[in-house]
Order: sequence, then structure tokens, then C-alpha cells
Amino acid sequence: MVLTGVGAQYYVAADGNDANPGSSAQPWRTIQKSVDTVMGGDTVIVREGPYNERITTVRSGINESNRITFEAEGEVTMRGWVVNHAYITVRGFDITRHSGTSPEDAYVRVNNGANWLELLSCKLRDGVGIARTDMVFTAPNLISTASGGFLAAGFAAGQSIDLSRATNVNLLNYSRYGYVIASVTDTAITVSGTNIVDDGPKPAYITGSIGYGIFFKDATQNAVIRSNLFSNLSYRYGSVAGLNHLFENNTIERNNGWDILFFVGTNHVFRGNWFRNNGWGTYQPSADLFDNWPTRYQNIHFTNNYVEKMIGVIHVEHNSTVSGPMYITRNVFVDLGGLYTAKPDTIIENNTFLRVAKQNNAAVALSRHPVNVSTANYATNAVIRNNIFLDCGQRTFPYTESEMGWYQINGPTNSVVAEGNFVAGGPPGYGAKLGWPEGNPLLNGGAPGFVNINDPLGPDGIPFTDDDGLRPLPTSKLVGAGAGGLTIGAYAVPGGGQPRLTVAEIGPNLLRLQWPQTVETWSLQSASTPSGGWINSSPTQVLENGRIYVTIRTSNSAAFFRLIR
Repeated sequence: MVLTGVGAQYYVAADGNDANPGSSAQPWRTIQKSVDTVMGGDTVIVREGPYNERITTVRSGINESNRITFEAEGEVTMRGWVVNHAYITVRGFDITRHSGTSPEDAYVRVNNGANWLELLSCKLRDGVGIARTDMVFTAPNLISTASGGFLAAGFAAGQSIDLSRATNVNLLNYSRYGYVIASVTDTAITVSGTNIVDDGPKPAYITGSIGYGIFFKDATQNAVIRSNLFSNLSYRYGSVAGLNHLFENNTIERNNGWDILFFVGTNHVFRGNWFRNNGWGTYQPSADLFDNWPTRYQNIHFTNNYVEKMIGVIHVEHNSTVSGPMYITRNVFVDLGGLYTAKPDTIIENNTFLRVAKQNNAAVALSRHPVNVSTANYATNAVIRNNIFLDCGQRTFPYTESEMGWYQINGPTNSVVAEGNFVAGGPPGYGAKLGWPEGNPLLNGGAPGFVNINDPLGPDGIPFTDDDGLRPLPTSKLVGAGAGGLTIGAYAVPGGGQPRLTVAEIGPNLLRLQWPQTVETWSLQSASTPSGGWINSSPTQVLENGRIYVTIRTSNSAAFFRLIR
């Protein structure tokens, strides 16, 4: 039987009592009490205050219409969620400072069976970690820093720790994990192990847990992670496994650990997220925007994301397990490291790369080009289409400034499609490139015609809005110049512009119209004069190779057509 309708509403407050009935006038004291009590369709309102709790669910909601919902009212600070059940909604919580001993631990841990989770408008912030240039390791079990800060960083007895340093050589012969803090002061940590060797002082990074912001087990399905803030965490922000998860409109900032997103599984979508101000990870190995280890993935979409100021790399795929396809489409990448793929069927399409792979740190090699496709290691059937590569790449001997900055195919090129891309050096000259493989001189060098290259986010400081500086102007050479007649770059159609409509006579009183398929929806109109009398026209549309075709029979020798939104 499918149940519908509105369930009961309960309340939790910092001055409540778990012996109360959980009403608005007599709220419970702990969130866990509410979790233990409520049923499918019920809602729990948690009032403002600190709650030193890490919550574990005990039952599922019934269906999409009868979820169990936990909603924060005001600033509700707590230590996280272990979700074991389906149809749970968690909205508006401030989750911080959790550290444990399991490598699968997380601020929000989603275990098998916890399908259809909604995590909405929460903060996951402030991991336990510290970076120091004067870290000293003393046998057999002491780690110290004269500059202090262990207590302020949140380290405590019972936590596991992870050790890394700037040279990208992990400490202790790669035995980084498994150390548990026995005691801690502001300047010293004593661990329970006894195999620390004398070393230092040197730059090193210690994180209090190798846990994640959010972690999904392999059999989870259909989660929605939307409009959350992930900030200042100390390891990976997300480990996404399972099936059909949507990671949308989140803000991810101030990365202090390793890769931001790690993914395996099938049919995941990462869409409309804003990755900003994510640093080098100065004292730890290379941070990747998103990464996959040798575990199979299938049908991953990374689309319409805005990524800025991260001097790790965009992506590194490892090649021991065949996966794909992966779609990297309509993203903006500004001031970060390059993109590397070694898996088949990677589609890199309609992205804007500005100053990508221009910098490196101790853990990131110099990169001549912002995109590297290793066809020698399984990366067959790659598509690199309609991207902007502007002021990209790092000079490496013996190459000059004009011989870098687009894409590199490492291995056979016969399975790679590369077309409709634009490349140029930086302003003000926007110089052309030597050895540009596509040959089209119109797409090699010259000003791209952006709104304002010096202000990528535009005056409102928000990505993917109408004032973005990397939108092409209506007069830009990029408009309609890509493969399939599409506008090149992440912005499908510039403000004031529209897709290029072409009309050809294919027989007596028979016209064939075509225009590129775009993200926006366009309607066809016709008129007998260009000044007015426009009416909607709805002929049968045929989609073929990224273009829309229609055939129209007309007796009017002076017919006019236009596209409108």
C-alpha cells in the first residue's frame, strides 16, 4: 500500500528534554531522540544551537511523498550523519570537525540501503588538519612542531592521522595510515605506533582523519546532493560510488587535502557546482579536482561547473580498468592544473580553459598542454570539440611560448576526434600557435571577443550569469564557428546572439533549414516580410550530428525565418 499525505511535525531544541513529547512547546533535547522516534512522512525541526552529536538513522521513509525530513531552523551545529536508510532528507545543518579512525568515515556517510537521500543546503566545513614547515619526527612515536597549533586545529586523542609532505614522497615508506593519537599538546602529538623514524624539520601536512566530506558505499542509489557548502576540509570532499547520484549547485572551496571528488560507479551527474579558491595543497601530494582510481566507472557527466583558482589538476584517470564514457562538457576552468585521461570514450566538449596548466608545485609536473589524452593507455575514442584554450600551458624545454597551450595526444591519434577548437596566447596579443593541428587559421590566435577577460565572473561575482566576463560578445569570432555550427566555449549562445540559421532551396517551393542544437530551447518562426507578421512554425525536426534539420514547403518566394527563445 502506498501512503500519501502529511505526517507529524516534531521539534528539538538545545533547552529541550528527551522526556518531552517533542512538540513545539515541549521539544526534545537531542537530534538522535527524534531519529529514534519519527516515522515515514514525519518532519523534525531542529532549533538553533550547538548539538555535539553524530546521528545514525534507524528507519527509512516510505516513498518520495513520505520521507523522513530533518530540517535545521537557524544555525544548527553538529558532527554529522551516518545514513543507513532510504528516503531521508537532511536540510540546513552546519556539520563540522568530525574525525574518526575509519578510512570510510565522513561528515556524512551514506551506507548501502540509504537510497534516495537528499542532502540540501548544509555546510560541511573545517576539517582537522595542519600544515607546518618545521615538522619534526622523532623515533619511536613523536611528531612535533615548534610553531604549535595542534590543539587549535582540532587534533584529539583517539583520532587516526595521515602524513604527507611537500616532495610528494609520503613519510615512513608510504605507511601513512594506521597511526592513532595517544595524546596531544599544542606542540606535540604522540601516536600509538612505534615505527616513526627521525626526520625533519621539514614541510609536512597532517590530517586528523582520512575521512571525507561525504562518502557513498558501492550499492547506494539516487541521492541528491544540492546547494551545500563544502569548505576547508582536510581530505577528500566527496567519494561518490553507486548508481544515479546527482551532485548539483554546491559550492566547494578552500581545499586543504587531496582530491576534491573521487568517483566510481554509474550514471553520476556533477552539474552546476562552483569550485573556488582551492589551494595547492602545499604540503601534501597533488590535489585533483576529480579523480578515479583503478575501479570501473560508467556514464559520468561533469557539466556546467565553474572551477577557478586551484593549482592542483583538473582530472587524472588511472588506466588499469577500462571505463567510460565520461562527459566533460560546458565547464569553465580558470587558473588551475591540466586534465589527464587514460580511459576510453572521454568527451571534452564546449569547455573554456583560461590559464590552465600554467603553474606547477612539487607534486604537479610542468605541463605543456592543458589537456593530455593517453591513447597508449586505453584512452581511445576521445572527443575534443569546440573548446577554448586561451593562455594555457607551461613552457618546457625545448618548446617556445607559441608551441604550447592546447591538447596533446600521447599515442596513436586515429581514434581521436579533435575539431572546432579555438587556441590563442594571452592578452593583449592573443598570439597564434605553431603546430596547431586543426589547421583553421580563423581559430588560431586573435582576440576571442569576450565580454571582459579580466573579470571572468563579472560584476556580480557569480558564475554562469548574464554578466560573466568569459561570455562571447554577439560579434565574437567564436559565435557559430565551432563544429556543427555551435558557438565555441562553455557559453552556448552569447547574450544578444543566437544560433546560426541557414536556409537552402532543395527543390521547387521546398526549403531546408538547419541550425545547431543548443542547451537552450529555440522556436522557429516565419514571416512574409522581415519587419513583422511573425508566426510560429512547427515542422518536423530531425536531429543529426548535433544539428537540427527541418524541411518546409512554401509558395512564397520571399519567405523569412528566425529563431526565438
